Amino acid sequence: MKRPSRLDYAFAIGRVRVLERGLVSSAVFWEAADERDVSSAIKMIFDAGSFLDEMTEVRNSEALDLFLANEERQLLKTLSEILIEKELLRVMTHEAKAPMTAFSIAQRLDYAFISDYFRHRIDLGNLKIFFRAKYLGLLKERIENILLTGGFYSPDLLLNNFDLSYSEIAEKIHFTPYRKLWEAVADAIEEKETFVELERSIENYLILYLKKAKYIVFGPEPIFAYGLARRRELGLIRILGMGKLNHIPSEILKERLGETYA
Repeated sequence: MKRPSRLDYAFAIGRVRVLERGLVSSAVFWEAADERDVSSAIKMIFDAGSFLDEMTEVRNSEALDLFLANEERQLLKTLSEILIEKELLRVMTHEAKAPMTAFSIAQRLDYAFISDYFRHRIDLGNLKIFFRAKYLGLLKERIENILLTGGFYSPDLLLNNFDLSYSEIAEKIHFTPYRKLWEAVADAIEEKETFVELERSIENYLILYLKKAKYIVFGPEPIFAYGLARRRELGLIRILGMGKLNHIPSEILKERLGETYA
């Protein structure tokens, strides 16, 4: 089947630009973290964005999970309506739970921006495994068959430097776009023994990459980026909601709230 022209996405891009206006900024999430309870925090997010009305009725974890599941279904329905290539819908469907399957489909479709997103995801996933292995004192052999290929950099870049210190490894990967992320995560692990910075930094990196799609005028890339940005937003709502339900102090909660697409 012949690939659609980028101009064929003109209507879909117009719709996505409208949907993007309903995404919530990081600043609003951080303000919501200071609210006194889950109801007021959720209402602040609801007022700033575009969500199903049932969001305002969230009072417990069951209601929160139900709301988020319904929003996820609504997102996939919207994407199915505006994506011309249905294989791209498969990419979106598999992105979270089967990223390598999604990557394989994306490679066949041959949109560099979308394929490169998954290549970054592979690299960052390897960094996550590597950090945890070093912290736990595992042998290199334990992760050799776990690290994935297909990213921008071979897993050997990490494996060949496994026995070095965090700062020494930073020098070895200085030519990659991940050095600053590495240093921030290494500092957090060494000083606080926490992986919160690792999770947040990875999500922030991917969102900042997706934001580049805002400058692509025609094609499926802005739709792909919006879909993942919306999914990320729903993830942040879950972090915020569960944090408030479990009375997590706002300072700790804010550490888990990363960048958004808005």
